[in-house]
Amino acid sequence: MDNHRQYLGFAGVDLAKKVMQIHFVTEDGEITDKSAKRAEFLDFFRNRGKCLIGMEACGSSQDWARKLEAMGHEVHLLPPKAVKPFVSGQKNDHNDAIRIYKAMFNGVRRVPVKSTEIRDLQTLRRIRSQVTKDKVKEINHVRGLLAEYGIVMGKSLNAFNKDISSALEILTERGDVSPLVAEELRTTVQAIKAKIERQKKLDQEIEQLARGCKNYENFLKTPGVGPFTAAMLCVLLCDPSIFANGRQFAAYIGLAPRSRGSGGKNYVTGIPSNESRAVLVECAQAIARCKNKSLWVEEILRRKPKKVALIAIANKLARQVWAMANKGESFKQMAVLTA
Repeated sequence: MDNHRQYLGFAGVDLAKKVMQIHFVTEDGEITDKSAKRAEFLDFFRNRGKCLIGMEACGSSQDWARKLEAMGHEVHLLPPKAVKPFVSGQKNDHNDAIRIYKAMFNGVRRVPVKSTEIRDLQTLRRIRSQVTKDKVKEINHVRGLLAEYGIVMGKSLNAFNKDISSALEILTERGDVSPLVAEELRTTVQAIKAKIERQKKLDQEIEQLARGCKNYENFLKTPGVGPFTAAMLCVLLCDPSIFANGRQFAAYIGLAPRSRGSGGKNYVTGIPSNESRAVLVECAQAIARCKNKSLWVEEILRRKPKKVALIAIANKLARQVWAMANKGESFKQMAVLTA
C-alpha cells in the first residue's frame, strides 16, 4: 500500500436510505465498524485527514461523493457488478461495507464523480431520452390504431407529421367511425406534438449547458458528431482516466464483442446494445457518407458487410474521442477517419 501513504484512513461504505454502514481502517491498521444515520454520516469523516472512501455507485452516491470530496477526501465509486465477486459470508450491511472496502484495492474500474455541471447535463439528457421514448411509443400507438381503419402511414417522423392531419380528416368524414374516436385521436396527436416541441427545447437546453463543459468544442469538431452527441461524450468522458485506454472505453459503451470461457474454450457472445452505442453508430453512418473519408474507412466499407463496417468505424471513433479527452487534442490532429 505504498501508493496509499497519502491517506490517513480507508473506508468502505454501504449506502442506504436511512442508515449507512462504515468499515473504516486507519493508516495504522485499526479497524472501526460503525452504523451512522444519514444526518450523522458526514460527521464521521469531518475533521479527519484525507481518507480514501469506496462506495457502490447508486442513486445517491454522486451527491455523497461530492460532499465528501469537498471535505478533502478522495472517493472511489465502484460499479455494483464489479463489487459482487468480493462477497464473503452472509449478506448484510456489515459484510457489504467490507466487500466494498476489498474491491477498492483490487483494480475495480471506477465510476467518475461528476461535477454539478456534468450532473445537470446528464439529468437533461435522461429527461430527453425518456421524452423521446414516450414520443416514439405514442406515434407507433397512433399508427397501429389508424391501421385498424385502413389508414397506413409511413414509419418516419417526417411522414407522420406530413400525413397525420389528412389521416384525421379522413377519419372524421367517414360515416362508420364514431366522432368520439376521432376526437380522442386528435387529443393524442396534440400530446405527441407537445412532446416534439419539448424535445426541441431540451436539445437547446442541453447544448447551452454543454458549451461550458471541458472538451465540448473539440468533440463538436469531430466528423459525424453533433451537439447532442458531443454533450453525451462530455458526460461519458468527464474523467477519461478511469479507462486505461480507448479500447477499454469502446468496450464500455458496447462497441466490442463480449466473450466468455469455460473448460479452455472461449466464446464470443455478441455486442451489447445501449443508447451510447447507438449514437456512435449513427456518427459512423455520417462518416461513411462523407466525401473526404480516409482510405481506412473506404477499405473497411468495401471489405466488410455494412453493419460490421459501421461498428468498426464507431469503435475507432470511440477510441479517438477518448484520446482527445485524455490528451486535450482536437480531431484535426488525427486523420484515421477522414482524409
